[in-house]
Amino acid sequence: MQTTQKKEERWAHRRRFWACFAVVCLLLSFLAAIYVNSLVEDNRNHRAYLLASKANDISDKLDMLIARVHVMEFMMMADDGEPEDFDVLAPLVLAGWDDSTREMVRNVALAPDGVVQYVYPLEGNEPLIGYNLWEAAAPSAEAVETLRKGRVHITPPIDLVQGGRGMNISLPVNIPGQDESWGIAAIVVDTDKLIASFSLRDFIVHQVEYSLDYENLHGEYENLVTSGEVKFPVYYEFKTENMQWRLAVSGTLGAASNFTIALLVMGVIAVSALLAANFANRHQRKRMSEMFRELANTDSVTGCSTRHFVYEKLVDQESGQWQLDGLNYSLAILDVDHFKNVNDTYGHDVGDEVLQKIAALLMRSLAKNKGDCAIRFGGDEFVLLYGDRTPEQMKDILQHVLTAVRGIQVDDRPDICVSVSIGGVHPSQMVDREATYKNMLCAADDKLYQAKNAGRNRCVM
Repeated sequence: MQTTQKKEERWAHRRRFWACFAVVCLLLSFLAAIYVNSLVEDNRNHRAYLLASKANDISDKLDMLIARVHVMEFMMMADDGEPEDFDVLAPLVLAGWDDSTREMVRNVALAPDGVVQYVYPLEGNEPLIGYNLWEAAAPSAEAVETLRKGRVHITPPIDLVQGGRGMNISLPVNIPGQDESWGIAAIVVDTDKLIASFSLRDFIVHQVEYSLDYENLHGEYENLVTSGEVKFPVYYEFKTENMQWRLAVSGTLGAASNFTIALLVMGVIAVSALLAANFANRHQRKRMSEMFRELANTDSVTGCSTRHFVYEKLVDQESGQWQLDGLNYSLAILDVDHFKNVNDTYGHDVGDEVLQKIAALLMRSLAKNKGDCAIRFGGDEFVLLYGDRTPEQMKDILQHVLTAVRGIQVDDRPDICVSVSIGGVHPSQMVDREATYKNMLCAADDKLYQAKNAGRNRCVM
């Protein structure tokens, strides 16, 4: 009888042990799932910020190229559609103002009535003469209609008439006072060099695979470049004019699964550690999110705002309309004169010091209560936004900036003379176009071009 009782006690003890073991295992599995999910979410958020930053870089490159087409448009508008000075002005457009996009441009062209008649450089591009861009740049009726409505059109990679593969960026030119479109301004970009300028291999530093796709005319994504198989992808979609893009990088779910197995064998002691780690990670995730957001919105060299900040806080990326009601923004573009010579002669550290001193002057010209903003637009170029200023006030501010920059002194480099060229536009000057961010940006860029063409070191409004 005692033997039977002892057996029952042993079985009861074993049942309690296995029941407790099962409960602990279930609890640990549940806690592990929560923690692993937070790790995966952190991982995805980190990759999302990486993708957003890279998408911003890609948009910057394409915007720089699009800006050149707009410069050609303004040239034709200023000359009433008579490109007599094309051979003089085209080299300036081709050279541009940004080293990172200069090498990838194959040629610039003008096509009155859609037929190419002016090309620079002509050597190697002779087959373009007489080519109909309405047909070449728009492989569908929808794309042709987009061009006819006066919007920029970017083709996907195509086989070029002059050989090789490239992307064509076209814009109809409309001369004020004329009912019909004058023709087309276009540039051709080397696809391989454009992709190389995106520096997508930067993702390899973060030990992730990547791919870049674009949406074709059938609404399907086609791959432009990839580093290999992208497992557990994190996607980021963005748009530049008519082109829809999708960036993808790989996730790291495998490491999370291994960590789950390790947690399940830790025992009861791991419960408190997991809870503490989960709460700690919440705080850390919040700090990392704030840090990544700050990095995305603030330029690390100058402390100015970035283009990402503009489209997140001030401007609708699709329409170009201002998001903040009640602010009547004036806009100016500032470019450092001969900045490449400073970098080549004294090194990039001195160049960064010059940019920092200029940025400090620009930020002192802002009024926080009016929503003013200084943006590092790219390289040595800045965009300034001033809210609720009269044309006279805007002119005085820019003239003060111009004068103050001339007084900049670089430590141990007294021979460096710093000057800038400025193009500004007040909303009251936007007679023919709506005073959106993109339209004002193009108008100010045209004024900047006039300032440079007039000898630099001056402001044109």
